[in-house]
Amino acid sequence: MRKNAYILLAALGLASCNYLEIEPVGKVIPHKTSEYRALLTEGYSRFPYTSSKAYTGLLSDEVGMFHEGNFFDSSDAIALSYNYTWQYETQMWEYPYQYYYRAAFQANAVIDGVADADDDSSEDKRQILGEAYAMRAYAHFDLVNLYGKPYDPQTASTDRGVPLSTYIDIEQKYRPTNVAAVYRQIVEDIEAAERTMTLEKQESPTLNYRFSLDALAAFKARVMLYMRNWQAAYDAATGLLPKYELVDFNASPDSGDLPWKATPPPPKAILAWERPFGGGNGDLRGASILSDKILGLLDEATDNRRNYLNPVNAYDENWTPTLLGYCVNRSSSDRVAIRIDEMYLIAAEAGSYLPAELEKAKGYLLDLKAKRLKPEAMETQRTKVGAMDAEQLRTEIADERAREVIGEGQRWMDLRRTTRPAIVKTYKDRTYTLNANDARYTLPFPQSAIDSNPELND
Repeated sequence: MRKNAYILLAALGLASCNYLEIEPVGKVIPHKTSEYRALLTEGYSRFPYTSSKAYTGLLSDEVGMFHEGNFFDSSDAIALSYNYTWQYETQMWEYPYQYYYRAAFQANAVIDGVADADDDSSEDKRQILGEAYAMRAYAHFDLVNLYGKPYDPQTASTDRGVPLSTYIDIEQKYRPTNVAAVYRQIVEDIEAAERTMTLEKQESPTLNYRFSLDALAAFKARVMLYMRNWQAAYDAATGLLPKYELVDFNASPDSGDLPWKATPPPPKAILAWERPFGGGNGDLRGASILSDKILGLLDEATDNRRNYLNPVNAYDENWTPTLLGYCVNRSSSDRVAIRIDEMYLIAAEAGSYLPAELEKAKGYLLDLKAKRLKPEAMETQRTKVGAMDAEQLRTEIADERAREVIGEGQRWMDLRRTTRPAIVKTYKDRTYTLNANDARYTLPFPQSAIDSNPELND
């Protein structure tokens, strides 16, 4: 088994990495704790650059227009226009697939061997092992929420999911399993990580791209929410609330202190790992312009988040600007994954399904709003939210999620796991519609993956 692993590591190009010995030529054999850490770091470092999960914003109702000009090169723009209009054909820009399995493979290699590694550092092997379980769970979670059916406890055991990668064997047949099996593996990996991980928080903010017990708990809250395990989601989320401070937008935070910016990761970040979607500094970034729907949720008079959006301009030959719209204030070096804001929203949503926690759920939502809205708006909000029943509260929470995690890869996932509404878009004077409960809410496997593994469609 391990021989197969080393041959495959070399095939993936890791033989060129200077942190592993080459024994013999063409085989990569990690021996030391530091080498397994380096292998896991490789998985972390590639994940935000290659996952691009946030590009699901093109599929959702977040993006208000798609402009091919000045967006990568023309071939990328044309491919992405197919994503924007839900034309899932071979021309579409492929969402991540192989890189998730690469991350799972690297996690598998660490799980397979780190316990027997030679100690050459003070780092606890159990922490490295726990992070590997968490990385594998995270990869499978994203995969099943891109390419599998939305989780439904009534049908999950028969709904098509994605292939599982839990061991290394170059002869393994990667056939899709059902959604329930994928989530079962995710939960098992989270539990294994809980048993082995040793750090409650990473020791330095610059290491917040790595999993810790807090980051694992936050990820567990998200997984439980998707599985509709409301009590477990509520417990995991509320357990983190006292530990992390919400950014108060009424205090006029500097741009670098915004919760969706992590350069470097601030101490308040729970997990700052993935690259978010787009941004722009006033230039033409058509693929990140917010839709009227999302912009309309950010009331200009009362919502301080509105002040931190960047205008997106087009310029004529005289460099006269024309305002096209607004995008989120981000740079290419920002990192997001899980922050405390999301935990308030999970606590509120999960609590709305627990009759005994309904009033507390309203309180968690209002706690977040109080840090985002101007003080004079809060009396109205308290009255409005206080009068809501559970279903009305969930609608308000969905809108708050849309305001809070723009471009972070969650809006498409939220629409999939909840109402799967109809979405209508116009592109080049043509109207495109994603129908309510449309089958296209589940992405097809990428053509490149099918070409290399025809059994995906079995």
